[in-house]
Amino acid sequence: MPLRAILAAFLVMLLPMMAMAQEPAAAPPSDQAVQQLLDILQNETSRNALVQQLQAQVAATPAATAAPEEPPAFAQQIAEQTATFGRELTAELGRLWTELTRIWVLVQDVRTAGSLSPEAIALILTVVTTIAASAILGQIAGAFARRHTPPPTAGFAQRAKATGISVLFRLIALHLAWALGFVLATAVFSSTGVPSQSQTLYLNAFFVFGLVRVLLRAITSPDADKEPALSILAPAAQSIVYGNIVMVAGLVIQGFLFILPLTRLWLGFATVRPLRTLIATIAAILALIAIRRMARALDKARGDRATADGQPGSAVAEGAHSTWRRIWPVLGFVYVVYCWFIAVTRPNLIEEIVLRGTIYTVIALLILVCALRLLKSASAIRVRLPKAVLGTLPNIESRLNRLMTTMAAIVALVLLIVAVTVGVTGWGWIDSSVLMTEGMQNFLWRLLSALLIAAIAAVIWAVIDGWIAYRLRHAAGGGAATSRTRTLLSLFRNAFTIAIAIFATMITMSQLGIDIAPLIAGAGVIGLAIGFGSQKLVQDVITGIFIQLENAINEGDVIEVAGIAGSVEKVSIRSVRVRAGDGAINIVPFSSVDTVTNRTRDFGQHQQVVKVAYYENVAKVKAALDEAFERLKALDNDHVIIGGLAHDGVIAALDNTMSLRANIKTLPGKHWGIGNKYTELVRDVFEEKGISVPPPQSELIFPPDLRMKREA
Repeated sequence: MPLRAILAAFLVMLLPMMAMAQEPAAAPPSDQAVQQLLDILQNETSRNALVQQLQAQVAATPAATAAPEEPPAFAQQIAEQTATFGRELTAELGRLWTELTRIWVLVQDVRTAGSLSPEAIALILTVVTTIAASAILGQIAGAFARRHTPPPTAGFAQRAKATGISVLFRLIALHLAWALGFVLATAVFSSTGVPSQSQTLYLNAFFVFGLVRVLLRAITSPDADKEPALSILAPAAQSIVYGNIVMVAGLVIQGFLFILPLTRLWLGFATVRPLRTLIATIAAILALIAIRRMARALDKARGDRATADGQPGSAVAEGAHSTWRRIWPVLGFVYVVYCWFIAVTRPNLIEEIVLRGTIYTVIALLILVCALRLLKSASAIRVRLPKAVLGTLPNIESRLNRLMTTMAAIVALVLLIVAVTVGVTGWGWIDSSVLMTEGMQNFLWRLLSALLIAAIAAVIWAVIDGWIAYRLRHAAGGGAATSRTRTLLSLFRNAFTIAIAIFATMITMSQLGIDIAPLIAGAGVIGLAIGFGSQKLVQDVITGIFIQLENAINEGDVIEVAGIAGSVEKVSIRSVRVRAGDGAINIVPFSSVDTVTNRTRDFGQHQQVVKVAYYENVAKVKAALDEAFERLKALDNDHVIIGGLAHDGVIAALDNTMSLRANIKTLPGKHWGIGNKYTELVRDVFEEKGISVPPPQSELIFPPDLRMKREA
């Protein structure tokens, strides 16, 4: 962790500390405090210690000075508060040393006593039995939990399920160990039939520490290879994180919930303050060492299981993880120093500030871990639908998966915001009453409603679009979709997408508290202005609507519009896209269409016109055309020819040639291919039967002078 970052965070942290140090405590003394004061005054050793503390406090307190007429500068205020903080810290360290020497004297007095009281013996037996029972039951619970360990590549849901089962087993083991200790303390180790106060203190601290270990083990396990946990870090890194946090948590919980109350109970009130300072100082030192160790372990474990398996998260997830790894050591350093300062200088605020802030911080960290894990695994979320649904809507699964990924990312972002809010609220930086106001609750409900509406709209669009995609490939009877169906469904898809986007946006904005009435009115005015200013566009749309109502153009048709001929590739409500024979694409607006020539509607017809010599027999020529047609029908494997050959007879007679025409009716769009084949067959039959086609004749016309010369 960079030294500059630590110093900057420490200076930022000092300002509220020093401001708090100047505020006098105004809490009225309770009956318990008065009794404690009487106990101190009645005990000579405690009374002398109190006198020494008061003298040191008076010596460390600067003399009161008259308030200046003008407020001091900001730099001067910082300097004065820093000096006050330094003096108080020096005095506190001096008192700490004095009180540590007194603790050593008290320990020596206890050692010279030479014997343990029955209460101490009962307490030791209770401690030994509960620890042994906890170890045995923990092994049994671990064995059951290992049976549900998912593979390293398991998703977040599978890992969370296995972790929940493991937590349940360990909670049962913890309750059984605590219950066994309570029963033994009551029935075996106690002569009065009830556990002593010291035994009760230990059992409470034992249960709280066990609960913390179970919850921490659910996040990062010391045996990650064999039992489930939410973390996907390397097993070695998880073991380091778990061991260091448990070490600090055990010292704090056992120290403040068991050792301090027990010391006060057995040695008197005067020993509580120095022992509390000692425990807080040792815990702070161990916590700073633990932060350093965990930071190094996490830096070495950047290649976690997901990345090692070739499934890296998104760029956003990787960026969030990288940012968190850089800033959490600084936040941990600030947290440890702040808690130590409160525990040493303001012990009466430990429960109000430190305990409350720590609990909220733990909750925020749990939410943060879930958010980061969900963000990392959002791209791996998959929805499995039945085969019957996939048969009708083949694309619905992929669309729902993309929607689920997006929703998971949004939920992860919301969880990140909630984690930050919980953390800052727990330390009192934001008043929790602000979050519980009616306006804030209404905003949260509106935001949730807006997200729900957006999700429902996305699901509806995915279902309808998937159904349209299926119908574009398959007709109702199982065959291929017709061109009319493809055209109408494409238009419906565009219109439906625009409509659902507009309605979903309007409703979502309305749920967020935005008045959409002016937007609707503005949209009407804008639409009217566009209508007046874009008459050509309006004409395109209106003409396009009537063209679709008359079923004049469909995708795949061969048409001629506005002097352009080609096949239709796409039809919109405003224009038609035509691919010409040379490959050029032409987009023709409907406003320029006066006449639509559709060459592939209902049926196609090839007209075969042949020219033969004037002296050829017409019946012979018709017979040759019929023979060529029979050969064509034999080659027609697709059965696109409808009916027989229709003769129109002689349609033109010139000086040396005559023209005959025959018609072949085919399926729509098939007459061009059939016509090419038929022309080839007609040539072959004419050549076999000796039917001649006269060559083209040319007539030469000479000028009069040239003609006279030739005659001469």
